[in-house]
Parts: sequence; structure tokens; C-alpha cells
Amino acid sequence: MLGVGIAVSLLLWLKVRENIESAAEERFAHQATEAKQIIERRVLSYAEVLFGARALFATHDHVTRVQFHDFVESLNLKSRFPGFDSINYSAYVRAQDKRRFVESVRRDTSLNPAGYPRFTIKPAGDRPEYYVLVYLEPMAGFEFAFGLDIGANPAMGIDQQAMAALQQSGRDSGKLTASGLPIPIKSGTKEYIGLGMRLPVYEIGMPLESAEQRRVAYLGSVGAGFNVENLMTGVLEEKTTRYVRFRVYGPVIDGSVSHAPGKERLLFDSSRLIHESVAQSAADDPRSTFTRVVPMEIAGRIWEIHFSARKDAVIDRVDRLVPSIVLAAGLLSSLFLFGVLYSLSSSRNRALALAAQMTKDLRESEERFRLIAENASDLITVLDPKGQRVYANPAFGKLFGSSRALIGVDASLNIHPEDRARVRGSFLETVSDGKSRPEEFRFLLPNGEVRDIESSRSAVLDPQGRVEYVVAVARDVTERRRTEEALRARDVQLQEAQVLANLGSWEWDLRTNSRTWSDQLTRIFGMRSDQLPSTFDGFYPLVHPEDRERTAMLAREALRTGKSYENQFRIVRPDGAVRTVHNQARVHRDESGEAVRVIGVCQDITERKLAEEQMRVSQERFRMMVENVRDYAIYILDMKGYVTSWNLGAERIEGYLADEIIGKHYSRFFLADHATRGDPGMQLQFATIQGRYESEGWRVRKNGSQFWAHVIVTPLRDETGKQRGFSEIVHDITDRKRAEEDLHSYADRLKTTSRRLVEVQESERRLLAMELHDRVGQNLTALGINLSIVAGGLPAGAKPDLAARLEDCNALVEGTVDAMRDVMAELRPHALDDYGLPAALRSLATGFSRRTGIQVAFEKEGRGADLPKPVDLAMFRIAQEALNNVAKHANAQRVEIAIRRKNGSAVLSVRDNGVGFDPQRVDGPGTEAGWGLLIMRERAEAVGAQFTLKAGPNSGVQVLVEYNA
Repeated sequence: MLGVGIAVSLLLWLKVRENIESAAEERFAHQATEAKQIIERRVLSYAEVLFGARALFATHDHVTRVQFHDFVESLNLKSRFPGFDSINYSAYVRAQDKRRFVESVRRDTSLNPAGYPRFTIKPAGDRPEYYVLVYLEPMAGFEFAFGLDIGANPAMGIDQQAMAALQQSGRDSGKLTASGLPIPIKSGTKEYIGLGMRLPVYEIGMPLESAEQRRVAYLGSVGAGFNVENLMTGVLEEKTTRYVRFRVYGPVIDGSVSHAPGKERLLFDSSRLIHESVAQSAADDPRSTFTRVVPMEIAGRIWEIHFSARKDAVIDRVDRLVPSIVLAAGLLSSLFLFGVLYSLSSSRNRALALAAQMTKDLRESEERFRLIAENASDLITVLDPKGQRVYANPAFGKLFGSSRALIGVDASLNIHPEDRARVRGSFLETVSDGKSRPEEFRFLLPNGEVRDIESSRSAVLDPQGRVEYVVAVARDVTERRRTEEALRARDVQLQEAQVLANLGSWEWDLRTNSRTWSDQLTRIFGMRSDQLPSTFDGFYPLVHPEDRERTAMLAREALRTGKSYENQFRIVRPDGAVRTVHNQARVHRDESGEAVRVIGVCQDITERKLAEEQMRVSQERFRMMVENVRDYAIYILDMKGYVTSWNLGAERIEGYLADEIIGKHYSRFFLADHATRGDPGMQLQFATIQGRYESEGWRVRKNGSQFWAHVIVTPLRDETGKQRGFSEIVHDITDRKRAEEDLHSYADRLKTTSRRLVEVQESERRLLAMELHDRVGQNLTALGINLSIVAGGLPAGAKPDLAARLEDCNALVEGTVDAMRDVMAELRPHALDDYGLPAALRSLATGFSRRTGIQVAFEKEGRGADLPKPVDLAMFRIAQEALNNVAKHANAQRVEIAIRRKNGSAVLSVRDNGVGFDPQRVDGPGTEAGWGLLIMRERAEAVGAQFTLKAGPNSGVQVLVEYNA
């Protein structure tokens, strides 16, 4: 019997040791699962920020650097998302747009007044496409990433084709993607491992159903850089981290990285946080180690978290002693039972067996409670009627730092002060009546952090029916609440986006035939929430009668085939207004393949349809106009210059019928030598670069005749901005060309005649001045001398009146001589011939001031070579005419005359401070002033000088004559 007892004790020792080890392994597995869930929640909550950033791009046609900066600033990354290093936006740039893109970034002064003059795309080299980091927030510390092409990032350690393929995969799928490989980051003096996640951004209003459509609409992607160490810190409490080691491995990106865990895929190792820990040697001996590999899906890729811990670190000291205690107790019990069995009767044997069974049941019950409490993730505590803790499970220790420190302490002290009185009162009610009560409150942790808690309390009664203990089971719902708040915020953003896009969503539950509408969809249909139809069939009366059957047939066909569908139809609002909507829907099926619900979106496109109709009518009118225009040849060319359309005007002017010329190259309209030297291609190339080409030149008709044409070539582009061809307008202006040539010939002859007339006029003036001087002047001089002799020969007693008359005659002769000299100066200034233009102008100014009383200032500058005599004479006559105009019309107080000469060139300026005039009203031969201006301009042009007039009401007049040798 003693041998049996020993054998049983040994078996019991093995079983207890196995159970303890199994319980420890379950606790380890629970910790691993909980850590994985925390990591998932963190990463997903961070990913929501990227969806918010994409919503920013989805609500703006173009997001500027300032808008992106303000958005990231509002997120308060350091306090709300400490795992974030930066948020960025990478623009998708094709090779042909690279130069223009780089220049636009360099000139961007919206955030930095200096712009970014040294911006360039890194790494250098030509590639068909680039994914360039152009917006980074914060920029400080991450300048090295500004301009980085993430599709060719050498820091990733894989080839550029694989990186480009990763970007293209995100673009084509429209889903969140992750880099998956550790990215070494060096910011200032800090080096660490980073991780990137990206979300594609598409152009507003573009279809995104297929991968091809998403490629066309792709603008770039928003991304976030994570500090993996910051992201993982706190996943396990510090106490647990000392013996549990976990490593995070990224997914396989391409064949260059092994599928087995290794340094290439390692993103994080918790042993870096705590040095010389038990966790570091967790994998030394597999037989003494708990290990667990937990897969985790993030951004469409499978990551792995490898957990490991030494068994002796997971199993506490008391539990390690239990098997030995059980063995010792078993051996002692065997010896004791052997003695008892040896001395007692069979009746006592039955009593002892019953007692042993009861003891066993009690121990098993206690063990089950202990195992449940010790391994539960929920917070389990036992309180006495005064509210003091008599037990707290390890989950409490994980939250507050130590379970033992909570024993014997008033449980209400850990409750937030604002909730403490309410929770205390509810506890006392449970103590009083023994009823279970749920409760929600907040814990205030020692580090000041607030956690949201859901709790349920149950009373444990003693044999007298009094409450002996209160068992409280609580759950930390902080992360759930934050997730709910994030979902609510995302729902608000979705509602705002729907309002901005005038787009509403709906869902049809096929099992209940019920339909739910978003608020925006309700507004699109012009209804109140209490007017919405409760079933899907109630929706059809809202559809326009002419579209109702077609809409219902499409829905039935989609249910039958399970395919997504889209359609446009009209609706009739309760107020009678008719609107046009565009509907897209997708059918969802259960595991058995049966359709269970349909989800769709509806967008009000009434204004767009009206605009499209107006555009169609406008295009039709334009087509009719173009086709029926006969005075202009209007035709369309493809990118290579081949004719694709031909109007009636082109048939009349060029001589070709549409069937004869469509498909032929338009170079046949050019002269042979012009076509040979490449004029047709040059014109198209110039139009493409400048946006328009306009010229005049000879063209050839079908019959070989030539005509002078005015040509306008304009590039044609589609709605995406891509060039599709050219339009060319040709006008036959041969008659106008001939008239212009005749007019130019007449003008040349007229200028020659005018110049000859001026020369003849000056010759006549010179001859008249000479005649006045030689004949009249000498006679008057002789007459004056004779009068003086007669006056001197009169006797002293002569009549006084006779002497007075002789003096009068002499004065008249002198006055006549002075007047004749002025006339001679007007006809031919002797100062101009004798001393040059400056002296003649000074004399002119002096005489004009003396005659009119108007102050005249003269200025001479430069000593250049003498001008040709005709130029000197023309400038003098222009100054003379300008002064005459001042005297007649200006009402001026002051005139300034300036002559500046240098190296055979000269500038004459005559300026007054008079009332001025509007040149448009007098610039012509209709007025006296107009004739004067015309004479001055013709005199200047006759000698090759440029005449300029500056005038305005109440601002005086300035005459400028510029002559360049």
C-alpha cells in the first residue's frame, strides 16, 4: 500500500508540474495575443490619419503646401501619435514632366519665402516615372528626404524595379500599402529603424472602378514614417518585457529577401529596450523556452511577431515550488494514510475517502478560480464590505504596476475623483441589498493616465446570507472608446465629403427588404428623414416614370448575376423638381453565394448634365458654323499633319473636295521649296510649344495657282490636357496684300513728293530772304541815311513840326528794317547757316519769348559731330512749329527747349506747361493743330527721324524728335 501511495504521489507531482507549465504557457500565449492586438490597434489607428489626409486631397482640386502643413499641424502628432516621425505626400511625376515639376517646386514660396532653389529629385538618373516626396511635415530633421524618389530609394536595399512595382501596386489597388522592410533613418544625431505606410491619392471626379482607371487618375500618395521603437514601446508593461522578448518581422517584398526571419526583415527587437535581461537569452534552450509566432495582417501584407520567454521566468517562484510541495505532501500523506489504514476500520476508510473527495473538489474549484483569475485579461478583484481589496489579479498589476500594492487599500482611491462618489454609492448599495450592478467609470493611474472602465459587481454571501465579499470584474475599454471616437470622426468626415461631392450612400438589406439612406442622399431626394420609404420597393415611386422600369430591370439583373452596376436616371422630388442622379451599386453575397445586401452611392449630376447638354448644343452649333463658313478654310490635322476634317470654305479656297484631301498631308498646300525646307513641320512644332502659330505667306491651290494666305494654327487637346491634333484656319487675303503693296508704293511716292516739296519750300524761302536782304534791305538802309541827312541839313529855325515828321519817318524806316529782319529769320535763320542748330534754337527761343512774353528755357547737352544740314533744318522747323502751337493753343507760362547730341545722333525736346489736349481728338487734318502735328511728323520722317508726341488734358505737351545716324 505504501508503494502505491508513493507511485501516486509521483504521478500527482508530474501532473501538477504539467498543469502549472500548461497554465504558464496559456498565460504567455494570452500575453502574446494581447500584445499583438495592441500593435494592430496602434497601427490601424495611425493608418486612420492617412485616410484623413487622403480625404483632404479628395475635397480640394489642388492641395497647396500651406494647406498640407496646416492639416498636419492640427493633428498634434507628438502628443496624439508619438509613433509618427512625419507625414508626407509624394507626387507622381512622368519623365516628360520632370523639369517643369522641379521648377514649380523651386518657385514655391507659399510656406518658405525663399522657396526651394536647390530642390532636385534624388537619386539622380533618368527613369520613366518618379514618386517624389514633395510635402514633408515636419520638414526639420527630414531634409534628406525632400525630393527623394521613393520608387528608387537605395536605402531600402532592394532593386529599383521592385520598389517601383510596390508603388505601382498601391496605385492600381487603391489600398493601403506598407514598406514591410526596415528603413534605416538618420535624423541629426539620432539613428533608428523606420517603417513607411502609403495610401494612393486620385484626381477628384475621375472613375476608379478598374486598375486602368486608377492609373489614369493617379496623382500620388500620402504616407507616414513611423519610428518603430516608439510605436512598439509600451506594448508590454516593463515588468513583462524583462522576461518576454518579442521581435517583429516585415513581409517578403521580392525574391531578394529570404522568407525565413532574419536581419533583412527584422523591424523591431524588444531586447533593445532592456539590456542584460532574461528575455535576451530566451531562445538559448528551446526545451526551457516558451515560443509563439503570431501572424498579423497590415496593409494587405502578413507580418510575424515572434514571442519567446524562459519558462522559469514565466512561472513564478511559488508555482515552481508547488510540485515539490505536492510530492512531499503526497509522500507524507501516503505514510499517514498507510498508518491510518493500517489502524482504522473500513468504515473510517469510507469517511476518509469522502473527506479526501471533498478536499479534492474544493482544491479543484479554487485552482480553477485561480487559473481563470490569474490568466484573465479582464480586471478581477475581491472587495470586503468596507471597499478594501483582498485580492487583485495580475491584470490589475499590469495596469497599476503591482497587484500586491493594491491589497488592503480602499479600491475607490484608484477611481477618477469625478466618478468616485457615484461608484462608492453604487458599491454600498450592492453591499446593502446583494444585487449585481453594472458600472462605467474611469481609473486614474499613478502616471496620471486616465483609462475608461466597464465593470460588473456580484455579491458573495456567507452562510447567514450577509454579504461577505464583492467580486468585481472590470474591462479596460479605453482603446475601444478611442476607436469608436475615431470611427465617429471618420463618419463625420465621410458626411462632410458627401456634402462637398453632393454624393449620398445607401444600403439595401435583401433579407429584410429594407433600405437605409445617408443624410446627404435624403437631401438629394429633397425629403425629410420621416418621409423615407421603409422598403426598397418604396424607392421606385421616387424615380421618374420614364426611367422607372429601366432602373428596376438593372437592379434585378444585378441581383441575378451578382455583378456591380451603374446607371443614370431622373428622380422627382416632392416639390416637383426633376433632378438627374448617377448611381453605382455593388452586390454582396454570403458564404453560400446568396446575395444578402446591396451597397451603393448616388450623386446629383443635374448641373453636370445641363453643362454637358449646353456643351453638346454649343459644339453642334460650332460644327454647323465651321462646316458652312465659305470665306475661311477650316480643317483639322492629326499630330503628324494629316487632314482629318474639311469644311466648305476649304473646298472653295484650296480647291480640294473633302474626299480628295482627307487622309493626305497638308504639306501639299505649301510652295515646293517651302515644303522641302520643313515649313509644315516647323509650324506644327511652333504651335505645340507656344500654344498658337500665326503667319502670312504664299499657299498653293489644287490647280497650282498661288494665293497669299493668313494662317492660324492651334493645338487641340482632350479633357485630360493631352494634345490630340491641330486646327488650322486659312484666309485668302491676296486682294488685301495687293492693296497694301499699292498703298505702300503710293506712300513711298507721297513721301518722296513731300520731301521734294519741303526742299523746294526751303529753297524759295532762302531765295526770298536773299532778295529781301539785297534789295529791300539796302533800299531801306539808304532811305534811312537820306532822311538823317535831310534832318541834319535843316536850319536851326526851321519849323518844329517838319523836324518831328522827319524823325517819325526815320523811326518807321528802322521799324520796317527790324520787321524785315524777323521775316528773314523766319524764312531762313542766318544763325542756323552760320553757327549751327543749337545757336539757331537759342535765338529762336529768345525771339519767341520777346514777342509773346512766355518764359523759354534752353538747354544744350553734348558736343557731338554736326548733323546733316537737312536734319538741322528739319529740327529747327519742328521747334518753330511747336512754339507757334504753344502761342496759339497752349495758354502756357513756360516752355523748355533741349537739344542733346552724341556721336552723330540727336534728340530734340520741346515741352510746355499749358492746358494740353487729347491727341485722339486732334490727330488729323481736321483741325489747325492737327495740320501742325502732321507737318512736324512729316518733316521728321522725311529726314529719317522718329517723331513722338506726349500730351494729355491739363498735363502740357511734349514734342520729341530722335535722330540716329
